[in-house]
Amino acid sequence: MVEAWLLVFTAFIGALCFFVPAQLPFLLPFVFNPIIFAGCLLLGFWYWRGVRLLAEKPGWVRRSFFYAGVLGVWFVLQTHFEYIAQHMFFLNRAQAVMLGMVAPFCGGISWPGAALAAGAPAWMSRTARAMWRPVRFLAHPLAAMAVFLLTTDIWLIPSVHFDAMIDPALYAVMNLSCLAGGVLFWMVALDPRPKPPCRYSYLARAGTGFFVMFPQIAIGAYIALTTKDLYSFYELCGRLFPSISAQHDQLLGGLIQWIPPGMMNVAALIITLNALRLAEMKADEEFVPPKGAKIYEAKWTGR
Repeated sequence: MVEAWLLVFTAFIGALCFFVPAQLPFLLPFVFNPIIFAGCLLLGFWYWRGVRLLAEKPGWVRRSFFYAGVLGVWFVLQTHFEYIAQHMFFLNRAQAVMLGMVAPFCGGISWPGAALAAGAPAWMSRTARAMWRPVRFLAHPLAAMAVFLLTTDIWLIPSVHFDAMIDPALYAVMNLSCLAGGVLFWMVALDPRPKPPCRYSYLARAGTGFFVMFPQIAIGAYIALTTKDLYSFYELCGRLFPSISAQHDQLLGGLIQWIPPGMMNVAALIITLNALRLAEMKADEEFVPPKGAKIYEAKWTGR
């Protein structure tokens, strides 16, 4: 029943965007996308309902990270921020970093699978599992890194970026591919479970989250430090802030592409190593010495 009302609300906002777009406030869509708009609403509701149904509920920190990630996607794609992101390169990079890094990173920390499975309708859970099976091989750490780098960096090739910015369909593909690649990557890198049930060790996951940083740094540094105007689209369409020159705009965009993601990769390494520490502590607590054993060797945690 609630889902139906959320879809009605989505249709109402879509009608406003169609009939009175100029009168809408900043926090409503510049270009209405019913899939993204309804998707954010439904994900938030399903997660909230799922948390209420779970016997072992996630803490408030994990819940806050999930909602922050959903709100981040909604803000950069379904508000008037999208308009200004199409007229300044550094804001476009802020949008891309939110979609490919920040929002999926928040989702990975929240690890929302159990709550979403409990809160979503049964048909949605079955559909999600059916869609996941043929692409499950991409959850290998190396495959996830390759997909992440491809969906993030292919759009930074100047000619590809220009085409994506002038073609609405390709622009949507750019944003959604960044989001999908980021979700895949961070769900692999930030998986908090021990092995098994996770297929890969903590060290493999830590390396996945850390080593992807270096090509990102190289690309961001090149964009920031080059004196060549790589992205002529923003000069042609008109920069929203004329006082910011093309080179300054590119410098800011390169720094956004360079520094925040690098910091998040280091944070991912620390988070994964801490998950390893907690898993070993839990294993120590549950360890039952063999009958007759007199000596028990402590783990690297010192306990």
